[in-house]
Amino acid sequence: MFSCNNDEKVTENFINSDTLPVEEMLNSTIIYTENGDVRVKIVSSKMTRYIKPENIITFSEGVKVDFYTDSTNKKSVLTSQNASVNNKTHIMTATDNVKLLSYDNKELLTEELIWDQKNNLIYTEREVKITTEDEVIYGVGFSSTPDFTEYEIKKAKGSFNLKKD
Repeated sequence: MFSCNNDEKVTENFINSDTLPVEEMLNSTIIYTENGDVRVKIVSSKMTRYIKPENIITFSEGVKVDFYTDSTNKKSVLTSQNASVNNKTHIMTATDNVKLLSYDNKELLTEELIWDQKNNLIYTEREVKITTEDEVIYGVGFSSTPDFTEYEIKKAKGSFNLKKD
């Protein structure tokens, strides 16, 4: 006769609840408000929340983030394949086919974009492409407010217009 023997330590490591998600949702929507006004709406095909080893929410299989000035005025839309939000630092990192589109049709394309909620800043150190009505600008490094009204590009190149005041 043969029998099985399970080592408790091996079993504990195999099913380590410290690394398992505490919540998982499909087709989720998260709304962030400030003083009763909608500021950000995140829509994702799949959301997974972890509390250990860090308090992080991951979004996958398509993410859309709407930024508002108030509950009715959408200023910009960020889309990507994946994103994660660190609930301790309040920083979201969007990755894979990231696009930021402003209300006045400026478009930013990159592979990674970081949103720092505390400092109200969107930035990346990666390559970017910005397209407006009359110019296309390439660069490495970018920063802006989430509404994408004013921005800075590091190491810029491309065809763009300079206006004299």
